[in-house]
Amino acid sequence: MTEDDIRGFFEALSRADFDGLEQALDEDVRLVFPGRRFGTEVQGLRRVRVFLRQNQRLFRGGLHFDLSWVGVIGDRAVAQWTNHGTTRDGQDYTNRGVTIFRQAGGRIVEIQDYLDTERIAETWPR
Repeated sequence: MTEDDIRGFFEALSRADFDGLEQALDEDVRLVFPGRRFGTEVQGLRRVRVFLRQNQRLFRGGLHFDLSWVGVIGDRAVAQWTNHGTTRDGQDYTNRGVTIFRQAGGRIVEIQDYLDTERIAETWPR
């Protein structure tokens, strides 16, 4: 896993290129998303893809990520990011966070997001 791989992941996510994302993800990938009301743990390529797609569909034109820092050591990578978009009901949305990736066998096997869940709660559909 390289810095370019992580940047490519977020570029594909920002473009809603889920076929491209699939190339990087292991069949048994696990995603952990924070939050009391909307937090979840998703296991498996198909379920992770559905989660990411549904999340992008909450925003007109998708949710766009800008990376400020990426670090890779061994089988782990960390990306610090900001994101922005417009919700389907017209609210501007921005957030910032960190995503931790773990790789095995050349594929991402784990994704853990850490972000401002209060900001999500302000705009998350009820």
